[in-house]
Amino acid sequence: MKQSHNPLVLGSSPSGPTIELAAENLLILQREYNGRMTQPAEPGSPAHLHDVTDELKRLRARLDGEIATRHGVEKRLAELQTAYARFVPPQLLELLGKESILDVDRGNQAEKKMTILFSDIRGFASLSERMSPQQCFDFINAYLSFMEPVVLAHGGFIDKYIGDSVMALFPARGDDALHAALGMLAELERFNARREAGLAGLPEARPDQPIRIGIGLNSGLLMLGVIGGSKRMEVTVISDAVNLASRVETLTKTWQTPILITQHTLNSIRDPSDFSIRFIDRVRVRGKHLAQSIYEVFDADPAPLKAAKLASLDTFEDALAHYHFRRLEEAQRLFGECLEHNPGDTPAAIYWQRCRHANHDQAAAFESDSLAVWHPEYLLDFAGLDEMHRLIFDHIVALAEALQTGATAQAEQSIIRLVELTSEHFDTEERLMEAHGYPPSPRAEHQQQHLKFSAFLAALRTEIAAGRTSPLRLAFRCQFLLLDWFISHISITDRHLERFLSARLAT
Repeated sequence: MKQSHNPLVLGSSPSGPTIELAAENLLILQREYNGRMTQPAEPGSPAHLHDVTDELKRLRARLDGEIATRHGVEKRLAELQTAYARFVPPQLLELLGKESILDVDRGNQAEKKMTILFSDIRGFASLSERMSPQQCFDFINAYLSFMEPVVLAHGGFIDKYIGDSVMALFPARGDDALHAALGMLAELERFNARREAGLAGLPEARPDQPIRIGIGLNSGLLMLGVIGGSKRMEVTVISDAVNLASRVETLTKTWQTPILITQHTLNSIRDPSDFSIRFIDRVRVRGKHLAQSIYEVFDADPAPLKAAKLASLDTFEDALAHYHFRRLEEAQRLFGECLEHNPGDTPAAIYWQRCRHANHDQAAAFESDSLAVWHPEYLLDFAGLDEMHRLIFDHIVALAEALQTGATAQAEQSIIRLVELTSEHFDTEERLMEAHGYPPSPRAEHQQQHLKFSAFLAALRTEIAAGRTSPLRLAFRCQFLLLDWFISHISITDRHLERFLSARLAT
């Protein structure tokens, strides 16, 4: 950031202005002294030396007073800057391209791909009813004092507090947000231990009543901007991605798991194998044609539970495939097998109950009852890209249908053609990035996603050719996981590229 003498700008140094002022004042005082010495004593005489010494002392005292006043003003301005930063995060100003809160005005805005983190304390309403107002605020502030440093340490910042809830933003990759979520759970254990021991400045808690939280992550394009009237303004975030992050956080209650992430966030993680992740469900979101896939991150589970979930990943995915394709009896059997080896697997238990009730509910709706169809919301309105996206979409659906019906030969031909189409399309996009000077950071991430998708297709092609994986499970991966990845890529990463290209071509 550019250095500035404006004391409201972060990073401004008081030393330069202070020295300049001191020098200027010294010259002024010296002129005043010379003007008053109309009848100076004889140079070198004791009287002359006495006069000079007294005048220098007076000048020094006045100068010290000026410097002290200046330091006091600068200290007060620094305190004001710190106070402003508590209400308007410096990271928000930086994203808006502003050096100081004085530069912010209505209409300032920026668009950026970010990951949103929502967290919420479980059962806080009933917990707060047993507290006095002072105890309630002491509790919230103590809890947040444990959570905030974790967010900051992983490159995020707090956008807002909503009661006991936290909304944080992470400008870099989804990895930062996920590491922060896991760090928050670790800090929660420390908070609970201190609260139980009465060391958190709070009433002592019972060991069987620890605080639990749910965390939801979603990634997407966010519009950050300044809204309000002339007397009251604030920086806010506007995006469907925020609503989905909040919705995913509430679903942690349904699935009784601490962390859930969306397909969009999974796509933005550099290497998902660094974490323990499994598909959980698909949820309908208001205003969206295609349901959204959500995933459980279970790295923070107790070691035995985590190990058991990892050991049953294949069985769990087979069970999910049978469930979503309405093979409910087999799905129930497979979920039961997961529970035999891991009775603490709550999502498996929830699915087992779903299978049991759905068997008796013929009106139950399943997304797999109809194949996915192309929808206008997937259009970017950019010639060439939309046509290729539609073609790839149709081939993914055809591949899923061939696998679901057991048409192995057709599936093998479909995957070969799909690999060719995606390779051609990705080359086209990357040439456009090169030709029009797409910025290095989003370009590198875009290319990384292309590599990940190509690797997924290559692995799928190998599995189809080997014939060792259940065709139904492969169909599940195509219809839900592969297609979701592709739609997510279009709606966020490709849309960002399209807006950049359209702006360049319009100039």
